Amino acid sequence: MIIVIEGGDQAGKKTQSQLLANALRKRKIKTKVFSFPDYSTPIGKEIKKYLIGKRRLPVQVVHCLLAANRWEKLKEIKDAISKNSVLIMNRYYQSNLVYGLANGMNLAWLENLDEGLPKADLVIVLDVSQKEAFSRKKTKRDEFEKNREFSRKISKAYRQLAKKKHWKIVDASKTKQKVHLDIMKYFKKTPSR
Repeated sequence: MIIVIEGGDQAGKKTQSQLLANALRKRKIKTKVFSFPDYSTPIGKEIKKYLIGKRRLPVQVVHCLLAANRWEKLKEIKDAISKNSVLIMNRYYQSNLVYGLANGMNLAWLENLDEGLPKADLVIVLDVSQKEAFSRKKTKRDEFEKNREFSRKISKAYRQLAKKKHWKIVDASKTKQKVHLDIMKYFKKTPSR
């Protein structure tokens, strides 16, 4: 089973991915966490340079790099699927769709970039207001995080795609423990493969 934790910047994806992994491991469920972008890979290093402003790239190239970063990890993902009951993705291909739409790109083109990757069984979107997100991190925001208007577009695109693709939305402005409990409710309702 692949569970994806999605959401805009500072929504709590990393925290909730770890809390979910810890909860599943306590129940003796073999679990592995992946985070994307993965900055440890050659393509991940290029993405990082773009995000910190050291590279200027056309938006299409950025989205191709984000997809390529997941393809770089395909063997590792497939190995993890064979050895674990649950994979938790702190962002996966869904974020490329959302950010691409916010950048005015074509959804079908974006979907084709990741066609063939293992599919998610459950996608949980952590929904947080821009005010809350910006209060959680005030400085050193990356290229995608800097602009409040773009951040609003991201939130809107997450909500639209969540409705269209049946992703689950969790109010991430609550305490991290309450958000975790909401995620666990959805996990319990999801049939395993």
